[in-house]
Amino acid sequence: MKPETRRTMNQDAETTRFRNRTFRADLGRTEAGSPVMRIVPLNPRDPLASPRLMAAFIYELASEMELRSVPLGAKWVISPEVWNGRLILELGSESEAEAADAFLRTLLAERDLD
Repeated sequence: MKPETRRTMNQDAETTRFRNRTFRADLGRTEAGSPVMRIVPLNPRDPLASPRLMAAFIYELASEMELRSVPLGAKWVISPEVWNGRLILELGSESEAEAADAFLRTLLAERDLD
């Protein structure tokens, strides 16, 4: 018989995935070829999609992207443009393009922005 293990509240919180129902992200490229993530409210009339809350979300996402970039040794620069609802990954070199695309796809999937 297998002994029962108790789960702590922290373990439950770590495995719970919250679904994002306020924003989605569209991926594109700048004229220079850098990846761009445009944050779009799912319901523009929702109070949670106000310009201030959208700016806070973009800055929070940019912060998370910076933290995730450190272990990768990435040389790109993350530039939030809250007035345009965009986050730009300015590539250090063209060789980073594939890694940046994979980085963004993973982030979008984990944050439920796709």
